[in-house]
Amino acid sequence: MKKLGLKKVAVMAAAAFTVLGVATSASADTQSDLDAVKAKIAETEKKVSEGQVALSKLESQEAKTSQEIATLKKNIAARSEQLADQARAAQLNDAGSMLEFVANSDSVTEAVSRTVTVATVVRANNQTLADQKADKEKLAQKQTDLQAAAEKQKEQNKELAQARADLAVQKTDLEAKKASEDEAKAKAEAAKKAAEEAAKQVAAAKSTDDAEKAANQAEAAAASVSSSSNNANNNSNNQAASQTTNQASSQAASTSAAPAASSVNSSSVLAMADSLTKMHIPYVWGGSSLSGFDCSGLTQYVYGHFGKSLARTAAAQAAQTTRIPVSQAQPGDLLFWGEGGGVYHVAIYVGGGSYIHAPTFGQFVKYGSISGWAPSFAGRL
Repeated sequence: MKKLGLKKVAVMAAAAFTVLGVATSASADTQSDLDAVKAKIAETEKKVSEGQVALSKLESQEAKTSQEIATLKKNIAARSEQLADQARAAQLNDAGSMLEFVANSDSVTEAVSRTVTVATVVRANNQTLADQKADKEKLAQKQTDLQAAAEKQKEQNKELAQARADLAVQKTDLEAKKASEDEAKAKAEAAKKAAEEAAKQVAAAKSTDDAEKAANQAEAAAASVSSSSNNANNNSNNQAASQTTNQASSQAASTSAAPAASSVNSSSVLAMADSLTKMHIPYVWGGSSLSGFDCSGLTQYVYGHFGKSLARTAAAQAAQTTRIPVSQAQPGDLLFWGEGGGVYHVAIYVGGGSYIHAPTFGQFVKYGSISGWAPSFAGRL
């Protein structure tokens, strides 16, 4: 019996080693994928920063060119008025006119000299006016080119921001997967250790009963290995099923129980929302894209990436949710501000009394605090 027990334990220990090897390999592969995504995020963030700097330079050059054009317009207007005054003076022969200037010459030679002077002044003024108009045309073309370059840069920045948001979601998913695999690996290591200990006990057993007991311990270790393997493959499904069962039991016991957690992956939602706070996206009334958001445009954009279609206004989004007290809000729920029965603002709750929202004109998508501005109620999708 002792030899049979040792054989049985050896098989169980081999199984534990096999599962541990699979779990370790899977965890290593996921870590490699996670490292690759992190590297892409760092690279994309660098490009986003460079894109913002480039856009700022283009906009600064555009503003400078606009100022230069405005100055030239004033100079051209002044020069044109001066030429008009000279023309009127020459025609009217008033005191101080060009004709009087020539007529008052003391000799023919002086008259010719004064005539040449007048002609030179007129020609110089005309040439200056022509040069200023040419400069204005060049600046206008430069401004057009700068505007086109700025629009192109804005589009590139938008694409980079979208790529950054998508990578943030991938990173969150991989981190969740890695955590699940690490848990399975830890269980497999524990099962391996138990199997090895059982093998030692069988070898040291002085009676058949002791050997049988040690063999049973080895079988228990093998069962743990099997459970770890199943958990690694089905962890998310088991959690969802467990939550559904617990929620159903809770609801059956009390009609006042809180509604079920959102079906949307809250960690992915929060990862994307967090990435948007780093992109300096301005508040834009009616905005629903990376070029600008209002409060409901932001929530619609974020949740839409995870298959959850939200209405366009804060009030309509509130109607899509199950209303709960702010104290029961969970990460991924929506927070609403209302007055007199109407709803005028919405945000994404991230936990710990904080939320992400598009506040108001002149501000960017950012974090807010319940203690600083308390919502009226929360809503669960």
